Amino acid sequence: MRIIALGGNRLHAPANSLAALTSAYTGGADALLIGVKQTADGVLVPADDDHVPGSTALISTSSFADLQAHDFSAGWLPRHTPAGSFHYCDPAVPARRLRLPLLDDVIDALPRDVTLLLDAGTAAEPSLALCESRGRLNAVILIGDSPARLADARARRPALRTAFWSDDSNVVAGDADLLLLRAALLHDGNDWTRAGTDLRDRQSAGEWPMGICAVLDDHGADAATLDALAGAAWIWGVGTGSTFDVERLRPSYVHTASDFAGREIDRRQFALGYAKANRFANVHCDDGVHVEIAHYAGPMPGGGGSAIERRLDRLEWDLINVAREWPFYSGGGVGVVRGIGDDFAAEVAYRVARVGQATTLEMAITNVDPGAHRAAPPQSFRDKDSFYDPHGAPPYVGVEHDEDDGFRINWNLGSEYDSNQYGRPVSEGRTPHGGRLRLERRGAFHAAYYRDPVDAQDNPVSPRDWVCVGVIANESLNRTVHLRCVGKRWRQEKESDPSQYEPILPNHFTFRDLRITCFPPAQGG
Repeated sequence: MRIIALGGNRLHAPANSLAALTSAYTGGADALLIGVKQTADGVLVPADDDHVPGSTALISTSSFADLQAHDFSAGWLPRHTPAGSFHYCDPAVPARRLRLPLLDDVIDALPRDVTLLLDAGTAAEPSLALCESRGRLNAVILIGDSPARLADARARRPALRTAFWSDDSNVVAGDADLLLLRAALLHDGNDWTRAGTDLRDRQSAGEWPMGICAVLDDHGADAATLDALAGAAWIWGVGTGSTFDVERLRPSYVHTASDFAGREIDRRQFALGYAKANRFANVHCDDGVHVEIAHYAGPMPGGGGSAIERRLDRLEWDLINVAREWPFYSGGGVGVVRGIGDDFAAEVAYRVARVGQATTLEMAITNVDPGAHRAAPPQSFRDKDSFYDPHGAPPYVGVEHDEDDGFRINWNLGSEYDSNQYGRPVSEGRTPHGGRLRLERRGAFHAAYYRDPVDAQDNPVSPRDWVCVGVIANESLNRTVHLRCVGKRWRQEKESDPSQYEPILPNHFTFRDLRITCFPPAQGG
């Protein structure tokens, strides 16, 4: 059964954004329905609506350059989230606004094995020409609500596949390859409707040779309806705004599931370890994996004294910087011993005592395995392991609660620590002191999510559904990777004055309820 994501995962990121489209793919989508509009200066952009969010401006009457001043995440909310309680882009940081991309940039960034359903309206011809120039026309299905317009497009390109979108079950006859229709018109939750059986018979008689795409409402569908749709040969696929709503359609198995109960870690599955070899971190299991980082009051760079003493101090810190053995840099966490070889979705709950600059946590995958389990704090440099260092042991991809800035995806395509890269933070990171993180992989593509944050007093705050905070393709990772949940603190210059430093915070990170679900490839006969 094919999964078709309408606007991508638009219930988890703004519709038609790269985050929504790519995360739908990592969530199992076989096809992406992308709306297309054309700006006043002829630029093609991914958008369902001509209206600019949070503005009276229209895409069709604005230049592409003028549209860059707008935040295209304005007003977007995940499900179960009250209006005004959440902003995808923190309004306190205007530079983070979600800008409208070029359609060709989006097409280039998407996986080449995904089908593209283009709802382009009057911009159909230039949209098809763009896909043709990218060698992707054979992956395109053109959508329309006018049989005549679809027929005209096919006359220009006889091999083009087309789909007719109908708002009701009284579907006019036409020669489209595919019919898109609301699932509720086909199945009522108990059985096929009269309209459903009539359309089934018409499809069997030769109309819509590809079949019918049943489009779910935004609240999803019950298991009985999904099972009925999946079992009907004339149903080409299920359309949805959330791949989470149709995850039961994907064959899967549980790779790892643990709440880290008790005071002993299961060493058949997990290992604990340290990012640096100093006495300020303590990683242990006690109904959760705890990473406790103590107050630091040790030596700091820039000491006083005579000229010779200052020069010796500078040389000592230069050596420390080269070796990356800073005493104020501490962290660690837990690693999954058994590698993950299939596509997967990993989730973990976390809690952090203090949020601020120069302290962060992540769940990430890397090529490196966790190495030896450390049951006690490190005693020498032999006891450290960069696997347990957030942003360490590249290449990697991860999801993180980024200091007090927000939530983001992180990655490194190479092998040097200095090549670390980070997505734009989503929402804000000042209020949350816990929540759930999720990381997905499908092939080389990855998506990062968070949901259900709580404040310092454990009161729930928004959002109350999964929000995609970033996507990335990383082809440097092995097929089999290892997962870590880790936290750290370090010394960091103040952005406003690099000659000054942020406070070096003590902290306490806790990880619980880790679950890794894998999605194996389809088996041949």
